[in-house]
Amino acid sequence: MFRSPASLSVVLPEIEDLGHAPYAPVLVHMRTLHAEVAAGRAPGRVLLVEHEPVYTAGRATPPADLFDDVVPIERGGRITFHGPGQLVVYPIVPLPRRDVHDWLRRLEAFGVAICGDLGLAAVASLDGTGVFVGDRKVASIGVAIRRWINLHGIALNVAMDPRHWRRVRPCGRDPESMGDLATACGRPVGLAEVRAAVRARVSMFTDATVPL
Repeated sequence: MFRSPASLSVVLPEIEDLGHAPYAPVLVHMRTLHAEVAAGRAPGRVLLVEHEPVYTAGRATPPADLFDDVVPIERGGRITFHGPGQLVVYPIVPLPRRDVHDWLRRLEAFGVAICGDLGLAAVASLDGTGVFVGDRKVASIGVAIRRWINLHGIALNVAMDPRHWRRVRPCGRDPESMGDLATACGRPVGLAEVRAAVRARVSMFTDATVPL
């Protein structure tokens, strides 16, 4: 029998690795899982995926930034890119505290911790939307909170083709400000290495006692 969302706040969530997948079915899966968790029919779960190339637009995207193949979604933030060489982490879990700002700090702390596991000194953004190594943004955050359960999450740029960013202003930023972990490390970094780091850090999404 599944526990209610409230009782899952300190339970380590299951990880579901979706491998390499197009965006549309993952979005449907994410929303379905969110509804199941909200109804108490499923525990929280963390989805990992490397998407096929796609641009998505959050609620703050100016209409002028939209074009035909952009996918509008319910998360906060503006337009961004998902694609090969990026690991997207979707924690579909009840928030450990009913505090959206705490949740954004927690996602940023998670991104900073992943960078630290790779030997990188990273810092959180000032607005709750990402993680930086030096002046380059290596992780972007965009979420929607429904019934105190998270939807969407954090995208970790592992080893990406920078040309994808130049079509848009990602998160409203200069495309040249986007970076990735491999470049920051100065060595090859693969998704398998980052997946392992993510698996070791998922407790940060559920443990309300974690100091942030």
